[in-house]
Amino acid sequence: MKHIQIKQKITGIITGGLLLAMMAGIGGCTIDESINEDPNGISEAKLKSRDGVFGLLVGLQSITGDFYSGDRSRVNSIWTWQMCGSGLARPQPVAWNDYVQSEDGPSDDNWLNGYRAVRIANDILKYAPEVNLGSEGENQAALGIAKALKALVFGELAAMYGSIPIEINGLEPSPFVTQAAAYDKVQSLLSEALGHFAKAGGLAQDLNFGGDGAKWTAVCHSLKARYFLHVKKYAESLAEAKQGIAAADGNMFAIYTDNVGEYSPWGHWSLTEGIPGEQPIVVEKMLMNLLAADTNDTRRAEYFTPNADGNFVGLAAHGQSDATADEKENTKASSLRKYGQYADDFPMISFQENTLIVAECEARVGSVGTAVTELNKIRTAAGLADFSSSDATATIAEVLKQKYMQLFLEGQAYHDMRRTGTLPESRVPKRWIYPQSEKNANPNTPADADALVSTLVGP
Repeated sequence: MKHIQIKQKITGIITGGLLLAMMAGIGGCTIDESINEDPNGISEAKLKSRDGVFGLLVGLQSITGDFYSGDRSRVNSIWTWQMCGSGLARPQPVAWNDYVQSEDGPSDDNWLNGYRAVRIANDILKYAPEVNLGSEGENQAALGIAKALKALVFGELAAMYGSIPIEINGLEPSPFVTQAAAYDKVQSLLSEALGHFAKAGGLAQDLNFGGDGAKWTAVCHSLKARYFLHVKKYAESLAEAKQGIAAADGNMFAIYTDNVGEYSPWGHWSLTEGIPGEQPIVVEKMLMNLLAADTNDTRRAEYFTPNADGNFVGLAAHGQSDATADEKENTKASSLRKYGQYADDFPMISFQENTLIVAECEARVGSVGTAVTELNKIRTAAGLADFSSSDATATIAEVLKQKYMQLFLEGQAYHDMRRTGTLPESRVPKRWIYPQSEKNANPNTPADADALVSTLVGP
C-alpha cells in the first residue's frame, strides 16, 4: 500500500497535507517510487505524469469510498433508526441517537473527506489531458471516473448540507451555490462523464470495472436517477434508471482489505471500537422488527449474527414503549455481520437501488403493474412472497419499506425519509450543520438553516 501526501486546499482557504491511501496492490496498480520522495508534498511535475495520474485515480476511489461509507453512513443510519449507539464505551453514538450535532467530529470529517475527493478529481481533470496514460481509452476512462465520482460526492454533500461550494479557484474563498444549483452541477458532470465513457478503454487502476465503459455508463445513469429522485423529478429519474445498472455485477463498491490502513469504516467500528465482544453501534429495534416481520426474510441473518442466546434482537434506543426486556438491554443486541469485517466492500450504487428507483418512479407516474414487477425482484431475492396491489400509494409505501431494508447502512434512507416526510421523529435534523473548519476558513459559509435543503424537505 502506497501513501502519497498531497498539499490540498479544501474549499475556502483551507490548506494542509492529506495522506491518501493509494492501495497499490489492488487492481494491478503500480506507482513510481519517486513520487514519494518529498515527505511534505508532491510537486506538480510529479503529479503531471502517467504514474502521478494513476496514483491520484486510485486515491480518488479510496477517499470517495471512505466518504460514502464513513460518517455519512454511520450518522444517517442512526438518524433513520437502522442502527443506534449502545452506550458501550463510546458516548458519541449515544448523542447521535438524540440527534446532537457539533461543528467538529462527523460533520467536519465528512465535509473534509468530500472536498478532498473533489480536489483529487480536479487534479485528475487538470493533468490527465496533458499526459499519455497509455491509450486514448485509458485517458477517457480516467476523466470519466473523475467526473462521475465528483458528481457522487457533490450529490451527497448537497443532500446533507444544502448549499455547498462547487467551484474551487486558487486560494480565494469559494462561493456557495444553492442546493438546486448543486444538483444541476451533479447532472452536468454525469452527462460529461457519459461522453468520456463512450470512448473509454481498459484501465487497470479502475478498482471496480477495469475501465469498462459500458459498466460505467450504467453507473452514471443510475447516479443520475438517484439524484433526480432526491429532488422529486420522478419522470427524469425513471428515464435514467431504465438505462442504469441491470445486474449485480455492475454494482460499484468502495473497496477494502484486511491490510492495516485499508479497513472498511464499518469493520473498524465493529471490530476495533468499544469493549471486546461488544459494539458501540448496534442494530435498532425498528429495523430488526421490520426484518423479523416475515420469517422467510433472509436479510436478517445476512445482516446480523444472533446474540449469545441465539436470538436476533434490536436495541430500543429511543425508549419504545413496546420494547421487551431484551430490547432494553444493550448487551442483548445482535452484532453486525454484513459490512462488519475489515475487508467488507461497501456499495456506492447498485442494481438493487436502481431496481427500487424504477419501482417507485413507475408507481408515481401511474404504471403500478410495472412497479410491482420491479419491486418483486427485490422481494424474491430476500426470500419473500410476491407483493400484489393495484394501488399506487400502497405500492410506493412497500417500495420504500423494502428500500429501507435492502439499502441497509447506505445512507439513502435518510434522503428518502426526508423527501417523503417519514422520518422516525420530528426531532431528526433536516440537514447536517456546516463544520467549524469551513466556517473559520471561508467567510462565504451561510448560516445554518433548514431552508438550505428546502428542495428536499419543503420550506
